Amino acid sequence: MKQLIFAVFFVALTTGLPGQNIVGGHYYDFNNAQTGNNVIGDWRVAGDVRTTPDGRAGADELFGERERIASASRQTAVLITLGDGDETRFSSPNLGLLLTDEIWLGFHQYYRQNTNDRALIELKSNGETFRTIDLNDSLAEGAETGPHNRTAIDISDLRDVNNPSLDFVLRGKGYFWLLDDIGIYDGKPFNATIPPVMGNYLDDQQYPFAIDTADWAYVPNQLVIQFNPAASQEFRDGLRRDLGAEKIDSCACDFVELWEIDGSLFQSQGGQQEPATGSTGILSNIKKAKAQSKVDGVDLIDGVDLNTYNLTKPEAGIRNPATAITDFAPLGFGSEIFSAVRVAIMDTGIDYTHPRIKPFVHRSEASRRESEIDGENCLENDGIGWNFVDGNNNPYDDNGHGTHVAGILVDSLSTYDNAACEYEIVAYKTHDHNGISTLFDVACATFQASLDDIDIINDSWGFFGDSSIILANAVDTAETNGILLISAAGNDAIDLDTLAQYPACYAANNIVTVAASDTFINPEGVEDMHRASFSNFSPVFVDIVAPGEDIVSAVPADALGNFRPDAPKSGTSMATPMVSAEAALMFSCLADQLQQDSASVTTLKKRLLGAAESNFRFNETARNGRVLAYTEGCACSPTSLPAGRPAGPLFQVFPNPFTDHLRLRSVGFRGGLRISLLDATGREVYGAERNHWLPETTQSITLPRLKVGVYFLRLSGNGYSWTEKLLRF
Repeated sequence: MKQLIFAVFFVALTTGLPGQNIVGGHYYDFNNAQTGNNVIGDWRVAGDVRTTPDGRAGADELFGERERIASASRQTAVLITLGDGDETRFSSPNLGLLLTDEIWLGFHQYYRQNTNDRALIELKSNGETFRTIDLNDSLAEGAETGPHNRTAIDISDLRDVNNPSLDFVLRGKGYFWLLDDIGIYDGKPFNATIPPVMGNYLDDQQYPFAIDTADWAYVPNQLVIQFNPAASQEFRDGLRRDLGAEKIDSCACDFVELWEIDGSLFQSQGGQQEPATGSTGILSNIKKAKAQSKVDGVDLIDGVDLNTYNLTKPEAGIRNPATAITDFAPLGFGSEIFSAVRVAIMDTGIDYTHPRIKPFVHRSEASRRESEIDGENCLENDGIGWNFVDGNNNPYDDNGHGTHVAGILVDSLSTYDNAACEYEIVAYKTHDHNGISTLFDVACATFQASLDDIDIINDSWGFFGDSSIILANAVDTAETNGILLISAAGNDAIDLDTLAQYPACYAANNIVTVAASDTFINPEGVEDMHRASFSNFSPVFVDIVAPGEDIVSAVPADALGNFRPDAPKSGTSMATPMVSAEAALMFSCLADQLQQDSASVTTLKKRLLGAAESNFRFNETARNGRVLAYTEGCACSPTSLPAGRPAGPLFQVFPNPFTDHLRLRSVGFRGGLRISLLDATGREVYGAERNHWLPETTQSITLPRLKVGVYFLRLSGNGYSWTEKLLRF
C-alpha cells in the first residue's frame, strides 16, 4: 500500500505557540491530506472515518444543522462516526523517537455524546495498547463540547516505549466526532484564549472554564440575564424551567440574575424539544426567546450573556475570605461627607486601614445599622462599600492590586488638590485573591454604582472577546446617572483597533480609556516618555495616556496587621487611577456647573480631555496624542453637591418606597419644572410639566402601573436639576 503524506507540517515556531515546539514534525491540519485505501494522509482508518471539507458534521437527519469546527486551520477536518460496526478507529503513524522531557497531544474537537458511547485515545507500543484515556466522559447524554473545544493531554509515557503511536477510538452508537489540528508537542500546547494570558492564567490557577466563539473564557454552564422590569415573575420562572436552569444569585435589587444550566431539555424556537448543547447552545436559544418575549412592544429580556471571566493583572494572592463587618465603630472612620466627590474602585478590594487611604474611605451613616436592609440600595449594612466576591460588606483586599490602585488615587489627590475639596473612595471588591472576576460581579457593581450616587468609576481591568450586552447596559445606566467611567486599555501590547477590550472599547459617552507611558532619562539627561512596551494602544479607542511603569504605591498590611513599605507596579491599571484623580479634581472645580448641566458627564469628559497636553510621540497610542496634565489650584465649593444628589432642601418626596402615587413638596423652589421618572436603564416611564410651583407647597402625581424595581425621579428647570432614587415595592 502506498503511503500518503500530509502536504502541511508546522513547527510551533511558525504557529505562534509560545514555548511549545512540535515534536518530530507531527502536526496535521488535513487541509491538503490525500485520501483513499483506508487512509487519510499517513493516518490509517478503520470504520466510518472521512474528511469533511467544510469542517461540518453534515446536514441530515442524524446531525442536523450545526456550526463548523472552530479550529485555527479551518476548512477540512476529520469526521468520525459509527456505521454498521461498534468501533471506529483513526490511527496515527509511528511517531518515532520522542526525545523530550514532556510529550503532549493537542487537538481541536467537536463531539456529541450519545447513550453509552465512549470517545477514547489509546496509547500504543509496537501496535499494542498500554494506556487508554477516556475523553468527554463528563458530558451528559445528548450534550456537546461545542465547536470551539481545544484539548491537551499529557502523553509523556510514550517517551519510554518502542514504536510509539496512538489511536482515536469511538465505541458504541455515537453521533459525530470532528477532529482537526492534531499535534505532538514538547509542552502543554494551547493558550486557551486570544490573547493567551487569560487562558494560561486560569489554567495555572485551576479555574474551570470553557471557550466561547470569540476565543474568550467563561464559567461553564452559567448565564447572566437582565430582565426588563415589565417581566413578570411567572415569565422569569417559566423561562428558567424551560431551559433547565437554576437561579443561583442576583444583585442590584434583583435587577440582574445569575443562572446555572444543568443540561435538561429546553424548548427550541420551533417548539421541538432538543437536548441542551452546553451554555453556548442555550445562549443562542434564549436569544431566540428574547425575540419572542415582547409585551406591548417592550422586550421582557434586556440582556443575556455567558458569565465571562475578566482580569485585573495575573498576580496570584492567598485566598482569605472576608467575614462581614458587624460593627464599624472600632475601625474609627469619620462621618459621612455628603458633598464629597465619590470614586468607586472596582478591583480586588482595598486595605481600608492603610493610613493614607483610610481618610478617603467612604462611610455611610445610614448603612451602619446592623442587620437592616438599606432601603436606598438593597444591600445590608454597606458602610464602606461591598464585597461582590464573598457577598458581604467587607471589601478588604487579599491580592494587593486594588490597594495599589487606591494608593495612586489618594496620592494624586493629595498632591494636586490645593483647594481642600472633599473626596471619598467607595470600595467594590469585584475581583478575587488572584485578580479574577466574572461578568456577573462587575456588571452588578456597575449597576450598583448608580444606586450609590457614585460620580467616577475606576476600572483597572478588562476582557477581550464578544462585547457583553449586560455590561454595556450597566455602562449606559451609569451615563444616565452622571457617572464617568475611567477604564484601563490593557497590558497586551495590542492595537485595540484589531482586537477590542472591554469596557475600554465601548462606544459610550461616559468612558475614558487610558494607555500607559514609561518615563526615563534620555542620553541628554532630559526626562522623556514613550508608550510603555506592554500597553495596548489605539488612536480610535484610547483617549489619554498616563504614567504606568514602576509606579510606587501602597500595599496591604501583612498577616499581623503591620503596614509595609510602598512597592512599584506597572500596567495600565496604574495609569488609570491617575486619570481618575484628575477627573475627581475637575469634578470639584465644576461642581456648580455640573449641577445645572443635564449632560454633566459629557461636559466633564470634554473638560478632562481638553486639559490634556498633546505629544506627537503618542499619536499612534491615543487620540490626538493626549497625555495627562493635572488641574491645580481650582476653587471648589464644599457645600455644592455633584449632579445626581439632592441640592439642598429644595424638595421632599414621599413615600419611598412608593406605590402608584407620589407627593412632592417644594421647600425652597419657585418656578416651572419638568418631572421625569426613569427606570434603572434610564428610560423615561413618566413625564409631566409643572409651570408654577411655589415654596412650601405640595403636589401629587399619579404614576402608571409599574413593576417592582429601582427608579429615578428627576426634577429639572430654571437652571436646577435634582435626582432622587426611588423604590417601587
